[in-house]
Amino acid sequence: MKTSKSELKEFSGTEKDFKKKYLPKIALFVLFAFLNLVIGCHYYKVMKVPVDSMDQETLNPQRYVILHLGGDAWHFSSLELDQDKNELRGRIMPLASNHENFRSNNPDKPNRYKVANPSPINELHIYTKEYQVFDSLNVVVPLTAVSKIELYDKDMATTTFTYVFTTIGILLTAFVIFLILLFIFKSSCPFVYTFDGQSYTFMGEIYGGSIYSSLERDDYMPLPGFQPAGGKFTVKISNELLERQYTNLAQLIVVEHPEVTEVLMDKGGNVQTITSAVTPFSASSELETDYTGALAARDFGYYLFNDQNSDVREQNALIMSFKKPENAESGKLILNAKNSLWLDYIYGEFTKLFGTAYNRFAEKQKQIPAEKNIQWMQDQGLVLSVYLETENGWQFVDYFDMVGPMAARDLVMPVDLSDVKSENVRMKLTCGQMFWELDYAAMDFTENIPVKIHYLDPATAVDEKGRDVTKLLLDTDNLYLEQPEVGNEAVITWPEIKLTEGQDFTAFLHSRGYYEHIRDYKTKPDIAYLKSFYEKGAFNEFSRQHYNRILNSNALLVKQTGDDN
Repeated sequence: MKTSKSELKEFSGTEKDFKKKYLPKIALFVLFAFLNLVIGCHYYKVMKVPVDSMDQETLNPQRYVILHLGGDAWHFSSLELDQDKNELRGRIMPLASNHENFRSNNPDKPNRYKVANPSPINELHIYTKEYQVFDSLNVVVPLTAVSKIELYDKDMATTTFTYVFTTIGILLTAFVIFLILLFIFKSSCPFVYTFDGQSYTFMGEIYGGSIYSSLERDDYMPLPGFQPAGGKFTVKISNELLERQYTNLAQLIVVEHPEVTEVLMDKGGNVQTITSAVTPFSASSELETDYTGALAARDFGYYLFNDQNSDVREQNALIMSFKKPENAESGKLILNAKNSLWLDYIYGEFTKLFGTAYNRFAEKQKQIPAEKNIQWMQDQGLVLSVYLETENGWQFVDYFDMVGPMAARDLVMPVDLSDVKSENVRMKLTCGQMFWELDYAAMDFTENIPVKIHYLDPATAVDEKGRDVTKLLLDTDNLYLEQPEVGNEAVITWPEIKLTEGQDFTAFLHSRGYYEHIRDYKTKPDIAYLKSFYEKGAFNEFSRQHYNRILNSNALLVKQTGDDN
């Protein structure tokens, strides 16, 4: 696997030769280097908050508040701000051992922390010259005695800089090449962009995993921050990959709601309102590694489902515990997650096993009932399955469809809690090793509130050649926007609507469709091995074996690459 100087001179060859000769080396090397960086160190910064600006938003219950007096510090909780008396009341408790980063940090520089223990993130530090004892635990802090307030937040600039510039020079070059190749050769789904009047912003991918016509499905992608420009909403759907894409519907859904409320749409197209989301008080893998802090905020600190289980066919699991309000009969599980690039890569390796038979196999899959293919995805851990613990053990609730590896999105799932008799709700997420990446988790136990929903049909849809394709996207029918080649795109607009005064809104792209991979393998199919993938967990075992084989050879690859410098 050694890349010689003479080989480097041949970069001027054809794209096909380049891909065949160099892509495996570059992709694998960079992918594993990138994974090592992801689970490595991050940085946080110390931000000063003016004392006179303290309000309830500053005292966000999601923040871990620490009260300082001289050299002593306590966890400051159950806070109440009395602006009339100009004082802050709360309870002081012993400080948790994983919240003592302040003792060694530098407030004027970026500070380093391990992503597996991101306790400094979202800490609020209040420094006071005095406090009044109300009883053994409760104290009153006059705001006039507060000398300073500091908020610890993620330093994305330094973290990103570190990712890019602290590795060896060959990695930087390979990473740039890999990103280019990723967009040319990866397997995914249609890309969606929103337009703000000046430029397009990438939002994510739609109907992920629908790789056969039999798997055609609806997708309800949230478009956070999407606003009309020039009297219309504008979105672009494009094919930037080696696949054929078929979009049946492109409807814009605009949901009006109070400003203090968030809304999401579940995979059935039902609006779920979020008014009081709470993060888990405990979140750990089945190997008992604690990830509670990592899931407390949308901060790109992903849990990677990367435990090395003893059973290579067993899916990885994350168990989360939430405090259940008394008499709560239902809840809404909220996640921010995406598929991994590893899943994208390993599924490509799986399809190579079909060799020259791949296209015949794909044609046959169109005749297979969707339920059978979906069950296979669940059995192999490609989708993210959700379980609820009841008195009868773990009960399957539902699964989240694949969303692609290029952008995380907010997901929601309603959960029936009528069979939960304990004071806590325990949820379990399962998938194949490193097939998903989870950034945030929460539950909301409030009832859905009434909202006003607008369903907008496209006003115009024009493809890259200027052709009107609007009628192809109006209804769920046999008419499809077909995008069979890289570079195909359609710009779709919906009319701006008049909203109720005092209400906020959130937009969703309701799409429906499927896509097909374009493959031209020349190798002989490995029929005997392929038959083993009917067994539950076989794909996860295949992934683990592939991962370990590459991992074991990675040190040699690094050494050989270094020898060429």
